[in-house]
Amino acid sequence: MYAIEFEADLQDGVLAIPDDYKSLNNRHVRVVILFDDHRGDSGLRALSDHSATLVDEWRDSAEDEIWR
Repeated sequence: MYAIEFEADLQDGVLAIPDDYKSLNNRHVRVVILFDDHRGDSGLRALSDHSATLVDEWRDSAEDEIWR
């Protein structure tokens, strides 16, 4: 699996892929969305926290203290 990174604006649920990556057209990809949210959306944060706790290998109490 390969990874690429770019910044884009999500508008009405649509994310435009830059022209540099046209070769990805009609291919299955995995999308990870990272964003800064200074508003503190507690519902979204709870979903993110919940997802990470479902994978045993990701549980590290020392690292978890950083996010509290």
